Amino acid sequence: MWGKFIIIFALIWGLQFLLTQLQVRQYRNHINEFTKRKSGYLGTGYYKKRFGTGALVMLVCDEELEIVEAKIMKGITVFARFRDCKQLIGKKIADSNNSEFLSNNEKNALKGAVEMIQKELKKGKGNEAWTS
Repeated sequence: MWGKFIIIFALIWGLQFLLTQLQVRQYRNHINEFTKRKSGYLGTGYYKKRFGTGALVMLVCDEELEIVEAKIMKGITVFARFRDCKQLIGKKIADSNNSEFLSNNEKNALKGAVEMIQKELKKGKGNEAWTS
């Protein structure tokens, strides 16, 4: 009986490992797709609870700090996938946190993505470009 339990546990663990690797590959593919842009800034942010639903946000903005591409992944399992967030496209970075259509988890992840873009701006242009 214990032998069957160990085999089933090992199979489930192996499947979870495989699905996690597929999710990481999907994440890397989206990052590579975003970095192929000729100009702009890329920001990623995540919010993870110990138990419950987490969220990951990827943003690309142009030099005028307007969001040109946005993707959100939220979920508990390795089956979560990125989806486009068309409501964010066209908004200024500074105004993006005022989005009522996002959940609290998504807003926290968005905040991290905006902070990452802010750091890139400070590193690249100095402090004069960012106003929030």
